[in-house]
Amino acid sequence: MAIVKHPYKAELHRAGTVGREGGCSWHGRVDCSEQPTSSYETPIGKMAACPRAEQQIEELYGAPDDS
Repeated sequence: MAIVKHPYKAELHRAGTVGREGGCSWHGRVDCSEQPTSSYETPIGKMAACPRAEQQIEELYGAPDDS
């Protein structure tokens, strides 16, 4: 499954999630204090990603489709 990358928008994430609350959902609040810069649609759901997570997500799933 291809992934899709968007500029970070809290509204793309479900209410009550780390991504909706402005945190990096790839690493979680405990492991990451960085602000997300992107929102990804991945095989495991939507992820808010800090710059470090962007690299990790793309290494795991490959380059995103243009959105």
